[in-house]
Amino acid sequence: MMRKTLLIKLFVMVGFVLTLTIAAKAQMAQFQALYIYNFAKNIAWPAEDSQKDLVVTVIGDNDLISELNKLAQTKKIANRKLVVKESAVVNGLAKSDIIYLGESKSAQIATLVANQKGNRTLIVSGKQGHCASGAGVSFVMNGAKLGFEISSNNISSGGLQVSQKLLNLGTEVN
Repeated sequence: MMRKTLLIKLFVMVGFVLTLTIAAKAQMAQFQALYIYNFAKNIAWPAEDSQKDLVVTVIGDNDLISELNKLAQTKKIANRKLVVKESAVVNGLAKSDIIYLGESKSAQIATLVANQKGNRTLIVSGKQGHCASGAGVSFVMNGAKLGFEISSNNISSGGLQVSQKLLNLGTEVN
């Protein structure tokens, strides 16, 4: 009887921890979506794109796709409609203004950067340190807080300009 009670308590505790983990992951996706939206607002996009949709492609993060789609229903970037696309691979992507590479796909950063060379695309990585591999922005955890590294060199080499405001909010690495 005591063993059964202990087992029930253990299952309840594991269920509680799993619920907290799922909630924390969903909240992280919300924060990342808001960050990506604000990155888009603080990039000088080419004038010839002003009448086109602003396309964000997400590779390897379903929670983020869901959160970005929620934002896309109500938000615009300088009168540009926000369109969210999903891809499982870094090769053969359609034209995107922003590409987010999830941490689960982080081993493909070099291929993604090489494939996007010459395109005006902001590459955002879910893995810390990817600015050293060519990403314009990499998310980082500072304790329990989400932050980001930003490389103005990588962004400008991609034909884009980043605002000083955004540079001041992140940790600049070049």
